[in-house]
Amino acid sequence: MISFSGIDCGGKSTQIEKIAEYMRNELGYGKRVKIIHSRGGYTPMLEFMKSIIRRDKNSSREEQDRYREEIHSSKRKRKLLLWLSIFDLALYYGIYFRLLELFGKKILADRYFWDSYIDFLMKYPEFDFERWLVFRFAKGIYKKPRHSVIYVIDAELSMYRSTLKDEPWPEPVEVRRERINIYLSQIEKGRWMHVIDARDDIESVFQKTKEIIFN
Repeated sequence: MISFSGIDCGGKSTQIEKIAEYMRNELGYGKRVKIIHSRGGYTPMLEFMKSIIRRDKNSSREEQDRYREEIHSSKRKRKLLLWLSIFDLALYYGIYFRLLELFGKKILADRYFWDSYIDFLMKYPEFDFERWLVFRFAKGIYKKPRHSVIYVIDAELSMYRSTLKDEPWPEPVEVRRERINIYLSQIEKGRWMHVIDARDDIESVFQKTKEIIFN
């Protein structure tokens, strides 16, 4: 299993598609290569659970926004949602990913454990969740990648690429700077095996990625 990390518009999806094509065609893995995009709080399992209990399924966009505001205005509900999101990741990365590999899949993870960790830091700053037993459990059980890659770019380039892609809800550049700073602090802690400067052109970044993974 190989994981790819970094902020939005850092080139992850493009490089993953190129690596997947290389593995399928050049290395002969074919349909065994499986790309999985994941984000803490939005995995298929948790989304299914939300769909069962949500009261706004057939509501208008405005009513859905009010429902979300109601949820996030309650500290107790926010804490419960964060706890469930972390526990869900433990199951998703710790059990589901292992089952896929058991059945011969070659997983390319578009975002992984530490990306969601950073999401949680930014979205739930009021909780010291790293001390929670559920987080320690998730951190201990998630499947460790054979290779973990993080692509690094600056906030302005990320914002520029976001504009070109016409993203529907782009993060402001100030938020991107904050996110990048947290990523850099986690890089210093050795969360990833390989750090790649993704400001170069697509082909150059692909050659760097391919070299470090397959050599």
